Amino acid sequence: MGASDTLLMSRSPELDETDLYNEIFKASARLNHLIENLLSMSRLESGKISIRPDWCDINDLINKVTGILKTEPEQFDFITEIPPDMPLVKLDFGLMEQVIYNFILNSTQHTQAGSVVRFEAHYFDGFLNIRVEDNGPGFPPEILDKVFDNFFKVDNSKTGGLGLGLSIVKGLVEAHKGTVKVENLLTGGAAFTVTIPTEITDMTEINVE
Repeated sequence: MGASDTLLMSRSPELDETDLYNEIFKASARLNHLIENLLSMSRLESGKISIRPDWCDINDLINKVTGILKTEPEQFDFITEIPPDMPLVKLDFGLMEQVIYNFILNSTQHTQAGSVVRFEAHYFDGFLNIRVEDNGPGFPPEILDKVFDNFFKVDNSKTGGLGLGLSIVKGLVEAHKGTVKVENLLTGGAAFTVTIPTEITDMTEINVE
């Protein structure tokens, strides 16, 4: 609102409008994300969330998420590791997009700019495994079992939001009949791991309408 007000009120030729437009875009994206989290939580709590699985390319999924986040991954050494022979997997693309979005957003909010944020995905023996890790401060050991609770936020956290992101992740993963866990890394930082049972297929087996 402040950026919009400045654009509306100022007529100075020296005004850098690009920065203000970027600020408006980021604020709008944060608001949209907050609303999506509230809607997802409402559907999860009412039992009305439904999975609509379809064949998904994990590369498309991570590219969609980083495209939405835009500036956040650019501030970090963002690494994507997906095997070149990664098969298509059967998932609800929109719901898993929310899962990965919340993971990456959480990592970027609790890690210093310029540090490493890593996204990994692979398929093994009937399961899709997704892992997002960073080299930030990690979580205090005594709260690791509370990270996925509704409205939980780390003490003294300076990030916005309502503390719903990771609890929604848990609900969406479990709706896929999967599991999610968090751990602190010995080298520093935290890692989130999702394991979901899924079918796979060759590209030649998919009917293209």
